[in-house]
Parts: sequence; structure tokens; C-alpha cells
Amino acid sequence: MTEPQNPSDQHANHMPALDGIRGLAIVLVMVQHFFPVNDRGTGLLDDVVFGLANRCWMGVDLFFVLSGFLITGILWRARGREHFFRNFYMRRVLRIFPAYYLLLAIFFLLLPTLGSAPIDAYLADSKPDSIWHWTYLSNFRIAWRGEWYDQLIPNVFWSLAIEEQFYMVWPAVIWLCSRRGLYALCAALFAGALALRWWMALDPDVNWVTRFVLTPTRMDGLVLGSLLALIFQSKWRESLSARRWIVGAGALGLLIVAYLTLQRHEGWQETPIQTLRFSGIALASGALVWLCVTGPDGTWLKRLFCLSPMRFLGKYSYALYLWHGPADALVRHYYPPGGEMFGSQVPAQLIFVALASAVSIAAALLSWNLLERHCLRFKKAFA
Repeated sequence: MTEPQNPSDQHANHMPALDGIRGLAIVLVMVQHFFPVNDRGTGLLDDVVFGLANRCWMGVDLFFVLSGFLITGILWRARGREHFFRNFYMRRVLRIFPAYYLLLAIFFLLLPTLGSAPIDAYLADSKPDSIWHWTYLSNFRIAWRGEWYDQLIPNVFWSLAIEEQFYMVWPAVIWLCSRRGLYALCAALFAGALALRWWMALDPDVNWVTRFVLTPTRMDGLVLGSLLALIFQSKWRESLSARRWIVGAGALGLLIVAYLTLQRHEGWQETPIQTLRFSGIALASGALVWLCVTGPDGTWLKRLFCLSPMRFLGKYSYALYLWHGPADALVRHYYPPGGEMFGSQVPAQLIFVALASAVSIAAALLSWNLLERHCLRFKKAFA
């Protein structure tokens, strides 16, 4: 979801550990989507594995913090330069649009012409709303519906819509505001997102799905990442007190998430206090990003996120995010997960996850090598 670095685009501001964090985020998202929405199994092992997998949706929030950090860093460094807006938007278009619109064209234009009953059934719920996906407004459509679509495609598009809406507005904000003004604005938007979620949670006519997908209610991760990017490019970057505050806030976020994760009673998603969870995840994710970009190279955390497998997944994370839904549907059609092996549902489910992950990676590699990397070559014209 955030832009991966590629060999032709290396510069002094490239931080390899962030590729690994991006890899972690996509792994969390894929695991959560490949597992059924079920916290229980046939034994303790099943309860633990299925329960953990169903909490991996937090990977999207990690993506939001990364996006805010990287995009604000790019914009702040380019602030005041010639063609500021043109260069930013053209680079976004070249990075995001080709793979996204190829996927939409396949699903909403090509597949319906095949006359396949399974494909028609897969698309029945979402095809009438395709205009919302073409225009990056699917999150508002889902909020209006108050429920998810029946399939992963196009459910995953809501977060891409939020990021695209952020990209549309944030360059003007960076251009117009001073550093101090941006500090204040980021803090206000962080608090405002939490307050809006809480207020909506008190309204019995607004359910948790609506709060989950609206841009104003999910701004805290994006603006926290933006705030960290501004601090990173200031005199406070090397400040020990800044590090303590950021890491302390991250620890508080972890405690909030841990406490609220245990409160999984019936209807837990509708309770106002659960709106704190997103802010807690944002704080914890922000601390992780900060430790990786400011810590010494030899720390275990940096070594972990600089591992080749983590950076590999990070490089292809955008394509993986787009194509893991179709991969899930394809593998599920031929190998429906379920059933017990050795008295547990876990082995059969892990086989499904491995197969779906392999198909997702294959699709991502094809997307990158046949389309994305060729489009990215034009970015040098908008440096």
C-alpha cells in the first residue's frame, strides 16, 4: 500500500528497515484474510491460532502510519520546489493507478463476459457498485451500506480509498502550513478522529463497519505518521527526550490494545471504548517506525526488519495487497479450507494459507515485472 523503493529510485532518505515493516504489515493483512472469522476451534491450539489470526487486521493500521510517515517526508523535503504538486501527483499516479485499474478492469469488465456461474456469483454483490471503486470512494459506499461485501474483492479497496483521499488533500496542507502549524494540525486530527469514532459509537444507528472505513475516523494513523516524519526532519530527531516520549506513547498504545483485545465479549465492536483501539495501534506502530529509523544499525529490531524475506515482502506489498483477494478465491475454489487433521483444524488451515500465499506472491511478481516496474521508469521525469 505504501510505495516500495526500487533500484532506480534509491536515495539518501531510503531506510531499508521500513521495507521490512511494510512486509510485516502485508503478512498480517494476508493472514487475517486467509483465516475464517472464528476465534474458536476444536482445542486450545485452535483457539490460540485462530484467535491470533483474527487480530491481524491491525496490519492495515501499520500501513496507515507508514504512509503518513513516508508521504509527509517526501512532501516536506520537496516543499517550495518547482512543480511541487505536479511531481507528487504524477509519481502517485504512476505508482498506484496501473495495477489498481488493471485489477478493476479484469474483475468488472473482463470476467463478467466469460459467462461463468461461479464468477458471476462472486461479483454479484459488488459489481453494481463498481463506480465507487473506480473513483476511490468505496469506503464511503461501505459506510453507507453499513456492511462489508461478500468477498475480499472489493472489500480491501476501502483502505486504498482512504490513502488516495489523503494523498489528494495532504500536499496542499504541507504547502500552506508552517512546521508548527502542522504539529498542531496533526495533534488535532489525531484527537478528532478518536472523538468522532467515540461520538458515532454512542449513536445506535451507526454500526462499527461505518466507523471502521470512513476517512475522518481513521485519520489518526496517517497523521501520527506525518507528525513523526516532521519530527524526524527537525532538530528533535536526535533528542533523547523525544525518543522517550515516542517510545512511551507506543508502550501506552500497546497496553491499550492488549487490554481491549481481551474484551472480546459479544458485541464488543459496538462499544465506545473499543474506539481507543485504533489510536493505541497507531501509537504502537509509530513507536516501531521511530525505533527503526532512529536506532543504531546493529539493533536486533533493525536486523529483523532488514532481513531479505521481510524486505522482499515489503517491496511487493502493494501488489500483494491487491492480488491476495483473487488468490484467496482461486485457492478456496479448488481447496476449501476446513476439516480436521490430527484432531485439529490448524494443519488444514495452514496448508490453505501456504497455497494462497504462494499464488498471491506469484501474482504480485507478475504484476510487478509485467506492469508496475515499467510504469515506474517514468517517475524520473517527475523527480
